[in-house]
Amino acid sequence: MSEQERRQEKDAPLRRDIRMLGDALGRAIQQHGGSEVFETVEHLRRSCKRLRDYAEQLAQAEGVEAEQLQREIEALDADIMRVVESCDLRMAIDVIRAFTIYFHLVNTAEQYHRIRRRREHESGPEPTPQRGSLAALMQFFQQHGVDRETLQTLLQRLSIELVFTAHPTEATRRTLIIKSRQVADLLDAYDREYGHVLGRPQRPWSRQRELESTIALLWRTDAVRHVRPQPVDEVKMGIYYLDEIIYEALPELYEEFEQLLERQYPNLDLRVPPFLRIGSWIGGDQDGNPNVGPETLLQALRLQRASLLTHYRRSIEALAREYSQSITYSTVTEELRRSIEEDAARLPDYDRELGEQTRLEPYRRKLSFMWKRLGATLAAMAPAQEEETTESASALQRTVAYRDAEELLADLRLVYESLLADGEHEVANGALARLIRQVELFGFHFAALDVRQHSERHAQALSELLRVTGLAETLTVGSDGAPARDYLELNEEERVQLLERLLRDPRVLPRRGLQLSRETATVLGTFEAIRQAREEFGPRAVTCYIISMARTLSDLLEVQFFCKEAGISGLPIVPLFETIADLRGCATIMETAFRFPLYRQWVASHGNEQQIMLGYSDSSKDGGMLTSGWELYQAQQRLAALGERYGIGIMIFHGRGGAIGRGGGPIYEAVLGQPPGTVNGRIRITEQGEMLSFKYGLHEIALRNMELVVTGVIESSLPQDQRREEPPRWVEIMDRLSLSAYQRYRRLIYEDREFLNFFEQATPILELGWLNIGSRPARRTSGRNIEELRAIPWVFSWMQSRYVLPSWYGIGGAIEEFVQAEPQGLHELQEMYRSWPFMRAFLDNLQMTLSKADMHIARHYATLVADEQLRQRISAEIEAEYERTCSWLLRIVGGKALLDNSPVLQRSIRLRNPYVDPLSYFQVVLLRRLRALGGPLDLSKAEQQEAGEQERERARLTYAVLLTINGIAAGLRNTG
Repeated sequence: MSEQERRQEKDAPLRRDIRMLGDALGRAIQQHGGSEVFETVEHLRRSCKRLRDYAEQLAQAEGVEAEQLQREIEALDADIMRVVESCDLRMAIDVIRAFTIYFHLVNTAEQYHRIRRRREHESGPEPTPQRGSLAALMQFFQQHGVDRETLQTLLQRLSIELVFTAHPTEATRRTLIIKSRQVADLLDAYDREYGHVLGRPQRPWSRQRELESTIALLWRTDAVRHVRPQPVDEVKMGIYYLDEIIYEALPELYEEFEQLLERQYPNLDLRVPPFLRIGSWIGGDQDGNPNVGPETLLQALRLQRASLLTHYRRSIEALAREYSQSITYSTVTEELRRSIEEDAARLPDYDRELGEQTRLEPYRRKLSFMWKRLGATLAAMAPAQEEETTESASALQRTVAYRDAEELLADLRLVYESLLADGEHEVANGALARLIRQVELFGFHFAALDVRQHSERHAQALSELLRVTGLAETLTVGSDGAPARDYLELNEEERVQLLERLLRDPRVLPRRGLQLSRETATVLGTFEAIRQAREEFGPRAVTCYIISMARTLSDLLEVQFFCKEAGISGLPIVPLFETIADLRGCATIMETAFRFPLYRQWVASHGNEQQIMLGYSDSSKDGGMLTSGWELYQAQQRLAALGERYGIGIMIFHGRGGAIGRGGGPIYEAVLGQPPGTVNGRIRITEQGEMLSFKYGLHEIALRNMELVVTGVIESSLPQDQRREEPPRWVEIMDRLSLSAYQRYRRLIYEDREFLNFFEQATPILELGWLNIGSRPARRTSGRNIEELRAIPWVFSWMQSRYVLPSWYGIGGAIEEFVQAEPQGLHELQEMYRSWPFMRAFLDNLQMTLSKADMHIARHYATLVADEQLRQRISAEIEAEYERTCSWLLRIVGGKALLDNSPVLQRSIRLRNPYVDPLSYFQVVLLRRLRALGGPLDLSKAEQQEAGEQERERARLTYAVLLTINGIAAGLRNTG
């Protein structure tokens, strides 16, 4: 059997699932939308597929055949546009919805197929570990001779955190995510009932009606949010993933790891500490989001805690039901016996309620007391919600309640140690061990929050505070020796001198009665909220404070000052370096900080560890993908060397996005592609909001994503990792490519004065602000320029228009320039791709993003540009660079077409494109109509007031455009 035949056989169940789901959707459309909608969908689907087929043939054709194919493509293109333009708005909306729902179903089927393939890997007659799996990691240990001491040392220093972000371009509503999960469960049920039967089963499927019902509900569910989500809505969405997936999946990952280690290293008693955790920005990310403040931080933690303690109570209740051991047939340790007596004295009424029988069942009795105490902990958190709670009852609750997670852990370990002492090893290492792991991982906060704020906000707040307190004139001195009017007027040296005096002064600035602006009050209130959160939930509840656009030592010292004022100690201060210039200068800035005694003391106060965040999104937007990737690589090398010189452990926080244009891509390859000696077992990585449903929507998919990170980090951190530093010649080549690509990218994006007009008209960037997909504004300020636009909508809008420009522009021209100047240039680039993990990951990601770009569709978006001369000029530049990049990339990586070395991904993208294309045609037509009427109209406002016919038409057109944005996002997946 050929490789292609084997691949087709593996994917046969996926094709069956998609066909089954598509048929059910077709029936729902005909029943609830009508036959005309169904026929229009089918006509567009077939036409777009034929157009794609002709385009692929045209790429290989010449002469008369090429001319004939070109005529066929033009005729099909005109027919598709005719059908789309002839649809009235009601018909257009239903057709768009049909394609959008189809993508939700296909995405679910592909995710479930990943689960199916994983199971087949593990259960086959000759099981082979998947690449990047924990099982493959055991083979890595064996091949490299990793001994127990080496491994235990690494496990002790290992620290991995996956951080869910608070600014999603997740265009999918939560209700659709839940229904997609139901569909995945039904596909799993079908497999269990029929196995891999590919034809029509002999007997009816028992759950067919449930599948039809679920898909019919999807058809009748609105995919567009009519009201913009508030931060609390985003918090609840994050809690959904924590509740439904992470709470069970994360400890399961540890269990699998421990079992594999026990098998690999029998009788060696390896201890696996809680090295992998989940963090969050949801509720703590204030950068550019006026809707997030101090109260949001505390609200997020309290909502998470309530959800988590409810989980703990359920787990303990289940254990109490299970642990029926009688004192007649078992023994308990003296420590556990004393603990039970203390609980009985603490809860005499509940002790009597438990009755005499539980006195004979010590484990059940202890767990019942724990369940009751957790209930008191929940009640003590929000006594105002308990209307009948008296003051004395509240005091009792606080007395009975667990003070912190460590106290709960102590009780759980008492039970665990007692079971082990009595020989009940299997019982102890079952559900109880899992609960202990969960409490170790989640504490009383579930996901630790980061707080993030822009550096300018700190400087402005300090300036106002000094001015309002009257200290500005006495503390600030200008360079000429005269009193300075304002902190903001000081140069960097003067700011540092002033901050040193403030930090050395043990007094706290007076606050009472001060009239402060809302912005300054928010900054001060945030540090008070951090202090309160760390007291209420424990020091692990707020992980760090991130400074966006950090550029100077004073940026760090300002945050240290506000911590001192609020009485916060030991909180890691994390500078975020985002632009190309910042990446180049970050090591110099940090060396200045490490030489400054007061900041060096601060670093020492939390274990001589310095966390530094590197921004993938903004650096890519600033300088293009190639320059961003190379500057990030070199910045890590410089920071690692700096940490070694000063005896400070450097942990890199990778601010990766979901799309390739924001640093996204396969995580395992990305970790292995980091510079040697920079991971060292310690890493933080953002998990962007728009990718959460894809990566954490299903239990087994979440497990797979987490194990890929763990495996990549461990492989990159072992002494046996023999990767050498790249040869100096490769560094020279990358420097030349980076400089050339940077200049080409900047010349078009920032130096061409007319480019902004092209961008705003040829993409839906102006309409994106009306899609209620996040609580944060699209721009940092109200300025109309690319600099102030956030990286997320920047990438999102280019993806929508199918240019996908930020992910590749400038790279083809840079490669061509280098190869033409160097006789061996192409050979050198090929060798770099074969032998250098960084280069391989970068170019493979480039293949992926170029495969999602489509210049044929993009030309339709270009017709929205009013100035014909501008349209032709910019379009010609973009298309020429696209062709150059594709051509040179194929010469480097090999193959006849993009992604020939990744056939599964290649097939997925090719199958999706004919279904995304109709949505793009509709979006172009609808954007033209909407803009002719004056642009979008707020959906919620239009629904709440009487409006004229034109306003109603604008509202309906706005809704239709938003539907196309949802659909294209679902079809292309990593969109922003």
